[in-house]
Amino acid sequence: MSALALIRLQDIYHLDMRSLTQGQLVMLARQSDGTVVKQKRITREEPAFSLDAEDTVYIGDIAHNEEEYLNAVLWYLVTLDLIRERKQVDITDEPADDSGLGREDVLIKLGDTLTKLRQHQRALPFYRDALRMGPENQVIKSKVMEAERQAALQGNVTVKMAKLLKGSIPYQEDYENLCYHSVLRDQPPSSRLSCTYDRTRPQLYLSPARREVLHEKNPEIALYHDVISDEEAAMVRALAFEELERSPVVSKHGKVFHSNVRVSETGWLHDNTTDVISKLSRRVGYITGLNTEYPSAESFQVVNYGLGGLYVPHVDYFEETQLVKHVNRPGKRILTFLLYLSEVELGGATVFPQINLIVPAVKNGALMFRDMKRSGDFEPLSMHAGCPVLIGSKWSKLRCILL
Repeated sequence: MSALALIRLQDIYHLDMRSLTQGQLVMLARQSDGTVVKQKRITREEPAFSLDAEDTVYIGDIAHNEEEYLNAVLWYLVTLDLIRERKQVDITDEPADDSGLGREDVLIKLGDTLTKLRQHQRALPFYRDALRMGPENQVIKSKVMEAERQAALQGNVTVKMAKLLKGSIPYQEDYENLCYHSVLRDQPPSSRLSCTYDRTRPQLYLSPARREVLHEKNPEIALYHDVISDEEAAMVRALAFEELERSPVVSKHGKVFHSNVRVSETGWLHDNTTDVISKLSRRVGYITGLNTEYPSAESFQVVNYGLGGLYVPHVDYFEETQLVKHVNRPGKRILTFLLYLSEVELGGATVFPQINLIVPAVKNGALMFRDMKRSGDFEPLSMHAGCPVLIGSKWSKLRCILL
């Protein structure tokens, strides 16, 4: 598991950090003042891993480098706790030996990170503790003096210590809140849901599509059940496995690049790959009522999300300014058909932050929603996200229909 994945999972799913160091996943529910009011343990097996002080300080360093300063503070505090618990380390006045992690170093990291958050009063005790351990250290002396100066300038003004939201992630708070509740599973289903057998096309008369309407309009969203068999899903995963590469994103100006806002691998499968893929393409056409043959549809994107894999809120349609060479699209995306090829033990839900909708990854099911209104305008409310995978792995298969 990568450090970034662990930071992401702990942050979004509110995981108890001390439990996490012991290999257990425990979700916390807090009141608005931060008081923990409820804990939910979501792992029952014996821990498969544990984290020591070297691990947690490394994770804190990664969080700091990613400008996730509040998360860095939390990981450094856990590191201090772990150092205190080491019987062989005297934490009263001396750092650890050269072969271990020094408490003085962690105190300085905490002070520096709190300074980034403009928490000068909170940074001072850590700097002073470090200075007591190294009274001749001129660098620490200067840090203490600067923190005292900044704290005096700040006076009694309280600066709230909160997570810095990234401007590159739209609707970040709503997205993260929906992901959290998708795992906590504490939201009742909507009373407006309806389920029907779809026989709107001749090919569906004998084997109708099982359609669950999740959102009636603006945008139209439906979940279809048992669209693909276990055998077909396994074959698709096997075919795509050799084609997998890191998933790219596209900037507003059409630049294709890799980013931590999308953490997954993608492989493309064309209709002529095998008879199974061709058959699935026709099935998508029967359900949607749209032409799925090239150039009216893109090839299938098979996407694998490992532990911590996600895709932050985004839309599937491309603006006119986005010249996307890697898709080689002949037209505008008007509809997305997303097949779920695997069971996800925890996490991995698809959420729509602007309409407060959570869609779990239902194995062999398919999520369908419109990227374009019937008027021909793009549908901004189709913005959606893939929540981080907490336990397991998520495989999906995406088909975009074009105008």
